[in-house]
Amino acid sequence: MPMFATTFSSAVLSVVAVVRRQAEVLRNWREARLSYRTLCEMDGKTLADLGLTRSDLRDATVAGFFGDPTVIVAARAKERQWRRGATARTLAGPSLVPDIAPGLRQQPVACG
Repeated sequence: MPMFATTFSSAVLSVVAVVRRQAEVLRNWREARLSYRTLCEMDGKTLADLGLTRSDLRDATVAGFFGDPTVIVAARAKERQWRRGATARTLAGPSLVPDIAPGLRQQPVACG
C-alpha cells in the first residue's frame, strides 16, 4: 500500500508541475501581447525614440497569434542601435552622478 501512495503522490506532483509551467507560458504570452499592444498605441516619435518604426510593428505580426511579437520588435531595435554605433550613444561631458563610493575601488597591489 505505501508504494501506491508514493506513486500516486508523485503523479499528482508531476501534473501540478505541468499545470504550473503551462500557466507560466500563458502568463508570459499575455504579457507579451499587452506589451505589443502598448507599442502599437505609441506615436511615431515615441517609437523613433525607442529605435522602432511602424513597419517593425507590422513585421512582428509574422510571429502569429501564439508567437511573441516583442522578440521581433526587440531584435529590430537592437539592429538599429548596433548600426548607429557606440559613438552615437556616447554622451559628452562630465558625469552628473557623484562618485559616492570612492573607497570601494580596488587599490593596485604592490609587487615585490
